[in-house]
Amino acid sequence: MKKVTGCCLIVVCFSVATTLQAQILNPGFETWTGGEPSGWTTDNGAGFYTTVTQSSDAHSGSSALQGAVVSFSTQVISPVVWGGFPWTSRSATFSGYYKYTSASGDSMVAVIIPFKNNTAIGAGYMSTAVSVSSYTQFNIPIVYVSADTPDSVWVSFSINPPSQNTPVHVGSTFTLDDLSLSGATGVETAASTLPSTFALDQNFPNPFNPTTTIGYELPSSGNVSLQVFDMLGRRVVTLVSSHQAAGHHSVMFDGSKLTSGIYFYRLTAGSLSQTKRLTLIK
Repeated sequence: MKKVTGCCLIVVCFSVATTLQAQILNPGFETWTGGEPSGWTTDNGAGFYTTVTQSSDAHSGSSALQGAVVSFSTQVISPVVWGGFPWTSRSATFSGYYKYTSASGDSMVAVIIPFKNNTAIGAGYMSTAVSVSSYTQFNIPIVYVSADTPDSVWVSFSINPPSQNTPVHVGSTFTLDDLSLSGATGVETAASTLPSTFALDQNFPNPFNPTTTIGYELPSSGNVSLQVFDMLGRRVVTLVSSHQAAGHHSVMFDGSKLTSGIYFYRLTAGSLSQTKRLTLIK
């Protein structure tokens, strides 16, 4: 039987990790409330569309989480599930079991970010467009960019399109189960490790009101631009426009002066660019 604890963005229950190999809250998605996994938040549009559901196709226990791209009105919507909870160890690896079906090159993306006093101090990232029909273990190294020990971590899963100019595709689905954090990362190892790829993380929280944090990884130094656009493609704010060093970065976006709705944020560094969607709800 799986061990179940819980937390959410507005905290329902905290269970502070005291060992390096303690489980993530509700790690096997055994507990669900009102169609939502306890301790997690999803982008399900209540009464309109459902991207995240409970599945009986479990790696262990009786339940797992399934995310699927769905069509609603004129939009195609990607599943997003995320959770934040206390964590007080410099864990080295974020692990779990997954199945994935990729339609037209869509990728399943997993992100973990440790925080100290609401500031990101590292990250772990996985993106795969390879379909796997049986449960497969993923192991994501967590890279730290400071000597701090985290007081919390944030985890998210989503499906991204093959390029920024295309939508995700109906038919892309993932199933998740048995998540965990393990191992320990020393300060000397963490400080010398830099990201190997250019990556823009999903903002957290999302949806948000009125502030959210956007993280990104730069494999090399250079001029960086991070801008937010509305649905008509009009730039509403520039969050970053400067030369930055290689490494993991984060910036807070305050949407208190904007109206509720869907916005897009674009990270550009040299010839590289990535765009993601965020939702402001007031």
